[in-house]
Amino acid sequence: MKSEKEISIDQFTDDEKVLVEQRVKTLTDKLSHVASKKEEKEILKEAKRLVMKERVVRETSKVVMAKKPRKPSAAKESEVKDFSWSASLRKNPRALK
Repeated sequence: MKSEKEISIDQFTDDEKVLVEQRVKTLTDKLSHVASKKEEKEILKEAKRLVMKERVVRETSKVVMAKKPRKPSAAKESEVKDFSWSASLRKNPRALK
């Protein structure tokens, strides 16, 4: 049996709480019968999990977009803090000729 912690509704923003309610409604509509208390708890748990998963994906994609590093050759002069000629020559041995 899997032991999963239930996600608290307090962790969601107001917009996400509305999304959770919408997910609960769509999941209960998929059932062909009236859900019991146990099924309602499982549906609520699944809706919270889905919304939190979307949130994590959204946040991680923002982080990846923001931290895209520049190539040193594309850096502006003002961004270059220290330059090592010896490292540059090791990287490009044809520059010695």
